[in-house]
Amino acid sequence: MIQTGEPGDKTAADAIVIGAMRAGTTALYRVFLESGLVAVPECKETDFYLSKENFARGLGWYRKQFGNSDLPWVDFCPNYTKRDMFPGAPARTYENAPNSKLIFIARDPVARAESQYKHTFMHSASLAEPADVFDTHEGEHILMVSKYAYQLEPYFEYWSKDDILIVDFNDLLANSSSVLRRIAEHIGLAPSAVEHLSNLPEANSGEEIRKMPRWWGQMRDTGIGRYVRSRTPRVLIDSLRAAVKTRKPVEVPEFDDRIRSNLAQKLKTDASRFRELTGKPFRSWSV
Repeated sequence: MIQTGEPGDKTAADAIVIGAMRAGTTALYRVFLESGLVAVPECKETDFYLSKENFARGLGWYRKQFGNSDLPWVDFCPNYTKRDMFPGAPARTYENAPNSKLIFIARDPVARAESQYKHTFMHSASLAEPADVFDTHEGEHILMVSKYAYQLEPYFEYWSKDDILIVDFNDLLANSSSVLRRIAEHIGLAPSAVEHLSNLPEANSGEEIRKMPRWWGQMRDTGIGRYVRSRTPRVLIDSLRAAVKTRKPVEVPEFDDRIRSNLAQKLKTDASRFRELTGKPFRSWSV
């Protein structure tokens, strides 16, 4: 249910997209940013409930991220499903936003892990090769993000299944219009409001990221880079990205079938648990 009252009285988003990383959250953000139907944060990810330090910014700061709008607020925080790094996020989110609807986009766990590896490669100067990376701390984190049951179990302890919308990434790509209507209804909008939104934009894809110079990615994960990203409107960041984009994509290490098979074995048990948790078959997945 969309929250009511004066904009200045609101203390929580009407809906939060909690992940998964590398599963279309940026494309979905841009759909709603351009729609005029909801208010989204200018910097995309507020990470307000991620840590005590972020929450200490206060409700005044949080309201400003949505322009104190009287439209429904939709936050986008894929870091909320990085439980191994931020274990307190589910409890902190529920304590402060118990009526917020949650949205999670589930991509084939193996494909998502490969995409995150390539994304991390563009942001790191010392990432191990694909054959070796999953024996490292960085590789273990990539695996954990693809363990969706592990990531979402704490949320199902607090929210009902009706309040957590699970979106199949492949369905979102193939049937954008119908899935967007389902998301709109989950948020509290009339499905007819998004009938004109039939296609997802090309946003933050692997190909797009590879056209960025590696120094861009490495800079964004420094303290200064994180500070700037948290305070810079997405439209300005997009303009800067366009200005420094290269014509020739950066070469990134490729995964072969042996590596993907090894990943599938590591993710098989959790994928089975996730199907049980959600009641969804995810027949197109490789695991």
